[in-house]
Amino acid sequence: MQLQPRLDKIVAEANMVDIALANAINMASGKTPIPPTLHASDPEVQDVLNGGPLPDDPKQFHDLWEKLSKEDRDLLYSRDHNIGNHPGMNWDQDANGGGKDYYNRLHLDDLQQTNQANLDRLRAAHPDWARGDAPFLLSDEYKDWKAQWDSANQHQSEYSQVRQGLNSPDGLPRLLGLLDDKGHAAIAINNPDTARRTATFVPGTGQDLSRLEFSTSKSQQMLQSALRADPTLKPGDVSVTTWMGYDRPMSVITDAPSTSYAHNGAQALDDFQAGLRASHNDMATGGASINTVIGHSYGSTLVGAAGLDGHTLDANNVVAVGSPGVLAGHASDLSLAPGAHVFATRAQNDIIGIATYATLGADPMSSSFGGIPFEAAPGPAGPLGLPTIDAHSSYWSAGNPALDNMGRIIAGQTNVTPPRFTP
Repeated sequence: MQLQPRLDKIVAEANMVDIALANAINMASGKTPIPPTLHASDPEVQDVLNGGPLPDDPKQFHDLWEKLSKEDRDLLYSRDHNIGNHPGMNWDQDANGGGKDYYNRLHLDDLQQTNQANLDRLRAAHPDWARGDAPFLLSDEYKDWKAQWDSANQHQSEYSQVRQGLNSPDGLPRLLGLLDDKGHAAIAINNPDTARRTATFVPGTGQDLSRLEFSTSKSQQMLQSALRADPTLKPGDVSVTTWMGYDRPMSVITDAPSTSYAHNGAQALDDFQAGLRASHNDMATGGASINTVIGHSYGSTLVGAAGLDGHTLDANNVVAVGSPGVLAGHASDLSLAPGAHVFATRAQNDIIGIATYATLGADPMSSSFGGIPFEAAPGPAGPLGLPTIDAHSSYWSAGNPALDNMGRIIAGQTNVTPPRFTP
């Protein structure tokens, strides 16, 4: 008996969203004139509403976004479904309407529906091929169809992983801070705008969105480790975002030795970090947050690139975990927030130790690099004591000193335990 009123409310809210978006689409297409607004005396806002460009600078964008009404924001979303990816937008709802999470969830719905329609079209065109009954002679038509079929299935798997990543098994909110149709996404645990300690986790080689759950689980473990490190922190005081906003190298052999993936993704990470600063509610938290960026494997190379060659990474702490190099010869080469610390750790049995890529910079664990190394468990060894891939992913295992140390760093502490072995 109590279920029907809830269902009625959900349906009513959905209808209101549909009506608002329909009105916004009609205004965007010119079918309905844009009504006079409270912004008539603000040329910058009026220019944007009339189709002008949005500010690239995250702080300028944030200031503009704060002036917009819900209807204004819906209008901009109707023009560009990627609007929620813009650095500087508030993450959660505010007094004027939706933020990153709201618009990116709408976009996720749209992407899944569009992709499912594409799968249905391909299946209807060749139901036998869709069942796996390939023709004896692989024609060009089949090869083209198969490429589209595989791509659509990959997208569907990725979108499903993103939706699964928004579940809250621990009761803490998940917010979708980035999403597109190119394999990029970012999911935050807790709201970065209202957190006192904010961390960004950057995965490395081979981590596409179909493996998102393995990265978000690491973020969850780091958040809990930070809370253990400082019992005065409340659960909402810490936010950890899994950021997959760059094209990751997918092959250890052919892709990972290249610097191009890091250089090409550096600006996106810079902008994301600048956006965290721009949208953070300093008044609510008593000041600026302590921001930490943690890169695992090639993710640390991307983090390094974001602090080199004219880039400045606005982070108080940088952590290189199982790193093949951060493209720098010395920690001081990295352009970071004033007074920032550069940390590094590597398991004794991590295979990355013998897969050092000369093109990716100095070893962040070496004494000559000038960073702050910290302890990690040795990790599982292979036959004859050889290093393993398992050790490369062992840093987040329960009881690993590396996880404890990462928690301390995220919590704003520098008293990490030193490593027990010298690389």
